[in-house]
Amino acid sequence: MKNLSEKSTNFKYKEHPGDLFRGTAIVSLPDPYKNQENFWIWFHPCFQTSQDVAVLNDLYKYLDDEWFDDDVMETDDYNYYSTMPKDQIRDEIKSLEQVIYQDCFENFYHLILEGKIELLPKYTRGIFAATTYG
Repeated sequence: MKNLSEKSTNFKYKEHPGDLFRGTAIVSLPDPYKNQENFWIWFHPCFQTSQDVAVLNDLYKYLDDEWFDDDVMETDDYNYYSTMPKDQIRDEIKSLEQVIYQDCFENFYHLILEGKIELLPKYTRGIFAATTYG
């Protein structure tokens, strides 16, 4: 039996998922590790409003010593993370990424079980299916 990436490389939502990032177009099924951001966007249950995603973005800013607005610099989170050693920030990033991956994998599984997304073969009636976002 062929693996999933060889057999079904495209997918589409049967109904619009109701946010700005995703739609009902046929797109390439993103590799969860090689194309992490696309996988998260397509399959996180609430990518736009996720506190985990927001904290992860901030952790990368702390890691890269990026500038924050004054209102952020007055928060307890800023005081906590800005003094944290880089190795510890990297560990926090890895841990949070695992949580986000878990949310995405679980949601992907439920989307398939509930029939909300459809896995499609790479070719449909001899015409190559559109593969944007890939």
